[in-house]
Amino acid sequence: MLELREYVRACRRRWPWLLVPVLIAAGIAAGLSLSSPPAYRSSMVLFITTGATDPDAKASRLNSYIALLAGPRVADTVVAKLGPPLTEDQVRQSLKAQVQEGTDLLVVSATDPSAARSRQIVTAATTALVGLAKQLDPPSAAGDGPKPSVTVAQDPVTTREPSNLVRNVLFSSVLGLLIGAIAVAVRQATRRTVNEEDDLRRLGLGAVGVISLERTSGLPGEALAEGFRRLRSLLPPLGGGSRGTSLLLAGSHPKEGTTAVACGLAIAMAETGARVVLVDANLRTPGVGRYLALDRGPGLADVLAGQASVRSVLRDSLDGRLTVLPCGENASDPGVLLASPRLEAAMHALTETFDVVLVDAPPLHGVADGVVLSKVTDQSLLVVRANHTPAADVERSKDLLERVGAHLAGAVLNALPRKLPTGAAWHRERPAMPGATGLGVVTGERREGDETMVIGTVRGQATVVRTTIGHHPRGQAKVVNLEPTGEPEPENLPVPSDEAAAEEPEAPGSAGPRDDD
Repeated sequence: MLELREYVRACRRRWPWLLVPVLIAAGIAAGLSLSSPPAYRSSMVLFITTGATDPDAKASRLNSYIALLAGPRVADTVVAKLGPPLTEDQVRQSLKAQVQEGTDLLVVSATDPSAARSRQIVTAATTALVGLAKQLDPPSAAGDGPKPSVTVAQDPVTTREPSNLVRNVLFSSVLGLLIGAIAVAVRQATRRTVNEEDDLRRLGLGAVGVISLERTSGLPGEALAEGFRRLRSLLPPLGGGSRGTSLLLAGSHPKEGTTAVACGLAIAMAETGARVVLVDANLRTPGVGRYLALDRGPGLADVLAGQASVRSVLRDSLDGRLTVLPCGENASDPGVLLASPRLEAAMHALTETFDVVLVDAPPLHGVADGVVLSKVTDQSLLVVRANHTPAADVERSKDLLERVGAHLAGAVLNALPRKLPTGAAWHRERPAMPGATGLGVVTGERREGDETMVIGTVRGQATVVRTTIGHHPRGQAKVVNLEPTGEPEPENLPVPSDEAAAEEPEAPGSAGPRDDD
């Protein structure tokens, strides 16, 4: 059973599911009401003399006359008098009778799209009732009092019925809302997704952080930057020993936002002055190089194939603030390459030189690449897209990592949108401002023929310079402290929407979105 709070959150997330049925139902009701012909009601008043002093006897006789009016004998008489196309059912549906409270007056009315026919129906019906009452009433004996009778007290009065448009629209809207609410409940019960940190905790996963796009009063990218800073601070301690620590980032399926989270976390860690290397280990659908605007070249695939050394394929990104080991160009058979003993040797070489090694891995389900990578990394971080990843798949990923002996550091809830925005701001890159403070603003540029997001300036209080394997002893990374210059920032700098950091890059050669991490 769904908890009330969980159901309310589901309704807020799926508000179109509530709105669309309401609009459809209201539109249908309005159309039918406006297209239906107008209705006319003709009414006559009959005076009933019961000849009895007992109130119960009076009420019984009046009810008897109402029953006769709605019965088949009156309807047959009306049809016989007016003729086709009028039918007995139509007459019985149009006739109504009610007693005016506290009186002996019986109001008979007939409703029909034609004003003339409504008058004919009510006149013929009252005439038939009067005649039928005379036939059924027994002759009165002397001294029995006045004889019961039915007489016409008022001739037919015809009026146009008011429109039921408002009533029909309101009723249909409520019905549509009910249908939408039922649909949300069924959807929520049949496909449970992870929506918040509490959902992760119920699955036995520690919620390390949430990456969202809540607006703040600061820069457009500040909320995103703070999300990655918080993720960095909540992670278990990385590094600090004789060798660095490797952290695997993987999702259950494509479109989880693993590459976006890996790039943002790498920038946040590099801001602290730590020596960070980001490894693009998704040999099937690489994305780090496109996120960081790296040119094509040799990378991890070439190292695993024995065609290059780790040192020779390391690349600087973001003006030397971050080191990247790209995917490479010769990943013809990713499964075979990752099964090579050179993978463990390459990871060992990286952890001997860098404080933190972040590995962007392919999805855990579908191929075995992510599982293989989890065996050569110290910790694993599961990336879960909010309102997208089914809870069952998250639990399967957790069990899979635990079965292979991976140390699960927790999960990060990725609440970033999926679609990469476009516009003029994507054609320009924000220039570096050494005197600025903060983690960074996600900027980008758009290349002809594809969509490329560039994570722009990492603005912080330290600049991390690339450490080359074998050239710098551990702990002596070159860190340059930058003091604010006090100069004003250039005006009219484009700051794209925060939604940029959410979309995964397209596969090479594709013209539209692809299902990568």
